[in-house]
Amino acid sequence: MSIQKLRDPWAKREAWRNTPQLSIRNSLRHTWPGLPWGVGAFIIYLGADAVISRMNNQIQSDRELSRSQYL
Repeated sequence: MSIQKLRDPWAKREAWRNTPQLSIRNSLRHTWPGLPWGVGAFIIYLGADAVISRMNNQIQSDRELSRSQYL
């Protein structure tokens, strides 16, 4: 008598749970697909804003210095 492998009659219906598209890693990775781009753009914006505000402050202080010299 040979030992037969028992088949699960519900295996086809439960197979979707093991698909790679539904893994936790994949679902977390695709939750916010644009998040890395958004964070990168925000960091670039903060850097540009800091540089521009320093330049504006320098220009303003130069103008005030030149006005005080003429008075």
